Amino acid sequence: MIAQGTIVGHRYRIVDLIGTGGMAHVYRAVNLSSRKVVAIKVLKDEFRNDAEFLRRFEREARAVLHLSHENIVRAFDVGETDGLPYIVLEYVDGRTLKEIIDENGPMPSRIAVALAVQVLDALDAAHAAGIIHRDVKPQNVIVMQSGKVKLMDFGIAREVDANTVTFAGSTVLGSVHYLSPEQAKGLPVSEGSDLYSAGIMLYEMLTGRVPFEGDNSVSIALKHISDIPVPPIELTAKISPALNDVILRALNKDVNRRYGTATEMSAHLRRALKEPSGDFARFAPTAKPQQIKPAQKKKPHGALKIGLTVGVLIAVLVGVFLVLRDVYQTESTDYDMVPTLIDRTVEEAKQRAVNYGFVFEIQDYENDDNVASGHVIIQTPEGGTKAKLGSTIYGIISLGPAAPIVPNLIGLSPDEARHTLEETGLVLGSVNYRISEIAIGYVCEQSLPPETETLNGQVIDIVISASSETTFDMPYAMDLPLNLTLDQLRLASFHNIFVRYAESNIVEDGVVYLQDPLPGTQVLPEMPVTLTTCGKPVYPYVSDIAFNLDVESSGT
Repeated sequence: MIAQGTIVGHRYRIVDLIGTGGMAHVYRAVNLSSRKVVAIKVLKDEFRNDAEFLRRFEREARAVLHLSHENIVRAFDVGETDGLPYIVLEYVDGRTLKEIIDENGPMPSRIAVALAVQVLDALDAAHAAGIIHRDVKPQNVIVMQSGKVKLMDFGIAREVDANTVTFAGSTVLGSVHYLSPEQAKGLPVSEGSDLYSAGIMLYEMLTGRVPFEGDNSVSIALKHISDIPVPPIELTAKISPALNDVILRALNKDVNRRYGTATEMSAHLRRALKEPSGDFARFAPTAKPQQIKPAQKKKPHGALKIGLTVGVLIAVLVGVFLVLRDVYQTESTDYDMVPTLIDRTVEEAKQRAVNYGFVFEIQDYENDDNVASGHVIIQTPEGGTKAKLGSTIYGIISLGPAAPIVPNLIGLSPDEARHTLEETGLVLGSVNYRISEIAIGYVCEQSLPPETETLNGQVIDIVISASSETTFDMPYAMDLPLNLTLDQLRLASFHNIFVRYAESNIVEDGVVYLQDPLPGTQVLPEMPVTLTTCGKPVYPYVSDIAFNLDVESSGT
């Protein structure tokens, strides 16, 4: 275990322990250069000499560093501390999907689909990068308060073209309740294995239970191989027939009868909400041709011979007529089913259109928060309708989420400015000071003007209004009880002190474990100071508690 306050990699100060998994501890930490809160995943000390766990940890680091998607927990850095490898990850404030299911039970279909399609978007990005997750389960999905989903823990992920057999000796890699049949058999896995696990997860989200239970891991694994799951629609009538079909298709024992891609499964989930009674997701096996017994030969009667001859002549004449009619009829009257191109790239859409006898053209471009950049959002005519062969299918292409707009930071405290920028996808840069007409301690200038369109991750520098140009280093104000810390800051002439409470399992209640500004930052006495203290909030509502504020005689 790493002690609170330890500096890791000369850049990250450990705040507290926030979780422990099978092979690693996860700590909340502060990046001392950017002042951003991050999560640091450190291999447990007991595995420092275990070659298999070291390989798995290295594999996860390699996987997440090569993945960049809004629904995947981002990785910023890797390193080693005291001989143990670590990964610096995006800190995500939310709850696991498993915790939500356990607490609330079955979800409404629309909510379950909204969460599931984000997981599928993450898997699609991983698969496109050549990575199979192999451990998709609700415990590895974090749901933020905004409803955004983050997929994490690529600890047993493998490259698609690697020898991805799931047994390591006698141990199955992956959680047994969400294991695909091929994983349970120790066979090579593919993208379809992740989609099976996603189907199990969706089953649990909608019914409140997993399809297979057993006395031990082996019995559950055997059920994945041989047992047919109870259709979820039989467990709750709130599931539509179309949604039921999507889940059962994802849970097919034969990987070739599941969905081919995460995008395809995601599109069917969205369609199931629009067409709850549709049968588009039902897998229809090819029917076997019926065996027809040949009739016994009989000698034809004379009159029958004449009748047969006349019949044959009539059939020939009708056939000639039909052939001639088809020859002279223009091909423009031929109609066929329009293919569905939604969620496909432009190149895929063009090729698919050609395969079906149509032409695809781009009609326009639009921003879209749900469809990846370069993929089709809308098509005309719609998939599944009929149109003339050779005609054009027009598509509107996604530009991805709209570029962030720089918010107005003037008049905000440094802490408020940082949170505002983070919510917009921007990063707070340097903080300087100067005399201005803005209230002391608040932003009076920003490096990019408000309403400027910019890029995700753009750094915005700010200037804080000050009463003089004399600044000093922010003192260290952590690891002490709150009352002592307040006395220390008052002696340093700070006038605006705010206290926030948050629970921690590292420090005792009442002890300050995070401060803003951080120690060593150039500050002024007029600047607001925020102290995060271990413990439950004093009041039943969320609020900062202010100490030592100057109040004008008017009471305002």
